[in-house]
Amino acid sequence: MEEYNEMLEQMNIQHAIIGDVTTSLPDILQDLTKVRLASLASACNLPGRSKMKKQELIDALTAYMTDAEHLQSALLITGGLEWKLFESLLRQPVLQNNLILFEHYWYLMNRGLVFTYFSNGQLYVVLPDEIRSAYAQLDNANFHQQRMSVQLVNEYILALTHLYGAIKPDKLIEIYNAQNSEPLDKEQFMRLFEKLISRNQSYAKAKGYIVDSYLWPEQSPGELEQLLLQMKGKQQYIPKREELLKYADEDYFEMTPQLIKLKAYILKEICRDAEMVEHLIDDIQLACTMQAASADLIFEFERRGLKFQSMEQADIVVALMNDVYNHTRLWIYGGHTPVEMNRISGNVELRAANRQLSPLNKNQVSVTKIGRNEPCPCGSGFKYKKCCGK
Repeated sequence: MEEYNEMLEQMNIQHAIIGDVTTSLPDILQDLTKVRLASLASACNLPGRSKMKKQELIDALTAYMTDAEHLQSALLITGGLEWKLFESLLRQPVLQNNLILFEHYWYLMNRGLVFTYFSNGQLYVVLPDEIRSAYAQLDNANFHQQRMSVQLVNEYILALTHLYGAIKPDKLIEIYNAQNSEPLDKEQFMRLFEKLISRNQSYAKAKGYIVDSYLWPEQSPGELEQLLLQMKGKQQYIPKREELLKYADEDYFEMTPQLIKLKAYILKEICRDAEMVEHLIDDIQLACTMQAASADLIFEFERRGLKFQSMEQADIVVALMNDVYNHTRLWIYGGHTPVEMNRISGNVELRAANRQLSPLNKNQVSVTKIGRNEPCPCGSGFKYKKCCGK
């Protein structure tokens, strides 16, 4: 934990302005290098930015970022934790926190809404006075209503891409309209969608589908095409609204009876550290959704220093993990589990759907040496599964 905190602190310092804290937007912009100003101008899509001198950039950025329309547009697509931070800064414009997660403020900083300072060994997150004043000029009721609408659409996109991997916009709209009283037409949806993907999201457009970031062609060449072939003709699993929206959280998964049984066995027979087992179960479930090989699953035990006492114990764990896999919701089955696919197909696909992991071999190791929920070694400040582990 100490090593993680040190890495997090260094990441925050790397992006901070070194010097005395100020809450004046023009003064903050003056503290930025020309490169940082140019990057900010690019993120704000400021016209004529390439020909501006430093002071001209500062003046133009100040005018742009305090414009009510631009401010509202940027805030409408903030994520939950980003918005929570912004609300905190509205109440207290300077927050001190050396260990704040970079992912909680990078978008706000990228749009010039908040900045960070490092002074006398302390990291400060700052909301400029001018941004705070501009926000006060917004129609509060209208803004919050719009933001709730945008965020609900975003939650459906996240939930359905997490559950299916890829979904057609028309199907997403169909599911949304079936579960909500205020219908959404395709034109309205596409406008919102373009706003949402104007920032780095965990989904994108590809081949006429909205896809999870794991399937981006540049991330995993050929994966999308393979998934679409496997999904073809399969009925999609559509949970009720309350359950479906839980999938908007990338860390959510159903704690199935099979996972509970595996967890109980590990706690009783292999490891009494409840926190470690919690993370182990999380990573095993995630590995099952990715159809990981047995080497990847055994590595989840190995990297935590957990040893099997006998081959009999190893066989029990393998059997339990087989059961977990066969009750895990998979993209290739449209969000159904292998067991559900058996029922739907009348057992025609029994052998194809149910999987038996190969026996554990103590010499097997995974090529991935980093836990999916651990900080990414590239230093981004994000979890490995949200960064280089995609």
